[in-house]
Amino acid sequence: MTAQPPNPMGWDSPCVHCGLCLDTCPTYRLTGLEAESPRGRLYLMDAVLEGVAPFDRSVIEHLDSCLGCLACESACPSGVRYGSRIEAFRPRIALEDPRFSRRVRTWLARTSGNPKALRVIRGLAVIFDLLGLETLRRRIGGLGLIPRHTRALAPQDVVSPETPRLRVALLVGCVADQLRPSITSSTVNVLHRNGVKVVLLPRDTCCGALDLHSGNSSASRRSASELSRVVAASRVDYVVTTAAGCGAMLRRYEDSLGRSHVGADATTWIARHTRDVCELLIEIGLRAPDVKTPDGRAIAYHDACHLLHGVGVDRAPRQVLTTAGLRWFDLGGNSVCCGSAGIYNLLHPDAALDLARRKVALLIEKGASDVAVGNIGCIMQIEHALARAGRNDVRVWHPVELLEAAYRRGTM
Repeated sequence: MTAQPPNPMGWDSPCVHCGLCLDTCPTYRLTGLEAESPRGRLYLMDAVLEGVAPFDRSVIEHLDSCLGCLACESACPSGVRYGSRIEAFRPRIALEDPRFSRRVRTWLARTSGNPKALRVIRGLAVIFDLLGLETLRRRIGGLGLIPRHTRALAPQDVVSPETPRLRVALLVGCVADQLRPSITSSTVNVLHRNGVKVVLLPRDTCCGALDLHSGNSSASRRSASELSRVVAASRVDYVVTTAAGCGAMLRRYEDSLGRSHVGADATTWIARHTRDVCELLIEIGLRAPDVKTPDGRAIAYHDACHLLHGVGVDRAPRQVLTTAGLRWFDLGGNSVCCGSAGIYNLLHPDAALDLARRKVALLIEKGASDVAVGNIGCIMQIEHALARAGRNDVRVWHPVELLEAAYRRGTM
């Protein structure tokens, strides 16, 4: 028997092919194909690395169709770190994929994280909607994903505490702040109400998650190093995020960048001091609204993948909704992705929309009037699918927006 060449990635393979990951894998649910499952992709990656299989179009398509939602890691009894394995293949996919060139992927990632570009795109979406053409807009590529316009509450509506309990840095300038500014303003107001001073980081700083997802690991590392430098200069107690993908990325800085670069100490600090906004509020002791006004809405809660699977935060957003005095219930199928996944819904719009439609079906089946989810990508994806289904009556929120509304009802 010929000896197999050593694995150049340096990982072992504890996958025992038990299949417990299959039910939580979005693409396996859509296709039923073994090659579209986590264990099937692990087999393909190992076969490519060992020289048994060519890295051809078929292999690339199966690997690239992975959303990177990490649900398989939560389901795996063997502790397989599937996410780091598929991530290691992303640069090669971007380089050799005949369908989407590296240039296309880089452009999509940069546009999705560019504040100026996002303002232009959002402006176009607002024009369509004001002209009564939202139904048409929702069918036009990425323009259809832009969320409906919401009024941003001014941060100065709630005065920053003079003697704060904590100082935190908040990322602004990326997708959430540009396309749904009410999330940022609500976060600032809620934190101020709870005695936390907020330092807004420069709008040109980025965590690097979108670049990493598109296979541009060098650009991702540059963004991470720059953000680490800015955070170190801000002298804060925590970094707070409102987007699950950003939070998961920041917590992985120490692993992904190591200590062989400028600002390594700051990178390690960020990895250990990043908190989702709901998580931080529960940790410090969230103040309940002065008056809990009865709210008859049926609010479904859906877990954002990188919040649930990436960092293991599940109770905090639910506790925030309860403290706000809201009647909520789990949507169901919460461990399965809605189809957003970074720029996945731009590269694979049909599969992404199919997954989002399954969430809409659950919302309709359970009679939800609203749905809360702690990630801007999920908000955009679910709202898009609702609009395509003609269900604009069901509204999508970030939990912190609902908490801020509860505070205002109790103080007006």
